[in-house]
Amino acid sequence: MPQAVKFIAIFLGVYLLMQLAYTGYLMIYAPGIDGLSYQTAKWVISFFDGGAMIEIPGAAKMQLSLHGKALVNINEGCNGLSVFIALVSFLIAFGGTQKAYLLFIPSSLVILFGSNILRLCSLIQIKSSQPEWFNLFHDFVFPTVLYLVAFLIMVVWVKKGEKLT
Repeated sequence: MPQAVKFIAIFLGVYLLMQLAYTGYLMIYAPGIDGLSYQTAKWVISFFDGGAMIEIPGAAKMQLSLHGKALVNINEGCNGLSVFIALVSFLIAFGGTQKAYLLFIPSSLVILFGSNILRLCSLIQIKSSQPEWFNLFHDFVFPTVLYLVAFLIMVVWVKKGEKLT
C-alpha cells in the first residue's frame, strides 16, 4: 500500500473513532453542557473581574457575563477538542515512537488548550469593547489562528518528532 494511502486511511480511521467517542461523551451530558466545555468556561471567566457563569438549564451551553451584562455563550464547539482530535489523528497517522507520543501529545494538548483559552478571552474582550467585530473574529480569524497553531505543531512533529526518542 502506498504511504500516502496508508496515511490517509490511518488518519481517517483514528479521526472517525475519536469523533465517535467524542459524540458519545457529549451524549452522556445531553441536553446539558459537557464537563470539558463547563471547565473551559470556568477557566475563561476566571480571567475577568466581575465575570460570572450562568448555567442555562436544558441547554448545552454556559452564558458568560461581565458586570451583569451577558456577553457570550460557551458550548461544546468552544472547548477546542475538535482541533485536538484532528491534530492527534495526524500525529498517529504520520507515525512515531511511543516515547515521542508520550512526550508530544500532552504538551500539544497544553499548547492547544492554552491557545484556545486566549482565543476565548480575546473574544470576550472584543465582544465587550468592539461588538461589531465579534462575528468576524469568532467565525474566521480565531478559528484560523487555532488551526494554524495545530498546523505548526504538526510541522514540529514532522521535523523533530522522531528526535524526541
